[in-house]
Amino acid sequence: MVKFNSRKLLAKIAYWYFSFTIKTLRLKSIELVPKLAEQSVYALWHGEQILPLCLNSGLNIVSMCSMSKDGEILAWFLKYFGFIAVRGSSSKGAERALIETIRYARKGHYVAFTVDGPKGPVYKVKPGLLLVSQKLGIRLIPISAFSKHSLIFNKSWDKFKISLPFSKTVIVYGNPIYITKQDNIEEKSLLVEKELNKLKDFTNTYYWSKDVNEYLQHHPKPKIIVKFNNNFENSVNKINEFKQKYPSADITFVIKKENIKNMSVLKNVNIVDKITFSLKKEQFDLAFGTAFFVNLLIKPRFKLS
Repeated sequence: MVKFNSRKLLAKIAYWYFSFTIKTLRLKSIELVPKLAEQSVYALWHGEQILPLCLNSGLNIVSMCSMSKDGEILAWFLKYFGFIAVRGSSSKGAERALIETIRYARKGHYVAFTVDGPKGPVYKVKPGLLLVSQKLGIRLIPISAFSKHSLIFNKSWDKFKISLPFSKTVIVYGNPIYITKQDNIEEKSLLVEKELNKLKDFTNTYYWSKDVNEYLQHHPKPKIIVKFNNNFENSVNKINEFKQKYPSADITFVIKKENIKNMSVLKNVNIVDKITFSLKKEQFDLAFGTAFFVNLLIKPRFKLS
């Protein structure tokens, strides 16, 4: 006689819901570096974990789940999505779970950790989970994701979020953090915590702002395109203004090379002589001086003239 497993059933129901939901999301993915360029440890906040994990399903990523009843539900849920679930947490079975995770990582698997789990405090990194990245020299990538229409359980310790179908959604893969054997793990934990909170503030709040300055100042790497306006000096001044206001910006300058008077003033700027096919596939965050028909091609979020 097969024993009924209520937790497995709950996990299956959750799997059906999220399998449907992620197919309906209007997703914007921001990768500061290619997320699959090399093996990585993904760092997530506990309350945001479901959305980025679902969006990276089927990659045989290893993730740690607690030994609790809720942890069993999560373990089944992750298995349905193609993850390898390792049971253990900072409070129980930690050493065995870390050893098993490291064993999988040595085989080339990616790893995902909720770095403030399983019981908090919320948005505070527990340094022990960074040992996998340090021990094996694998880069750590902070990730934050949020859907504009979400159920948020404000009374839960982690402010757990569940995306609703057909919602506008953003996910950001942050800059990689490398943790060497010489690094102080406590100091690196604070750095990871700072970067994760910056990404969380952007995805949860500033990404949805209609204020261009607020949006760009909090964007981890905004894309800006500037069109030459027949006055080289004015165009360069505008580029330098953007560089100063938004130092992390990736700036593209559209100008014919014969009109460039001084290349040295355009350091760290992408230069193209026309709106190319590759640019059509990008969505710029800000366009300056572009014509109406060009905006239809590159689809900037904000436009200045």
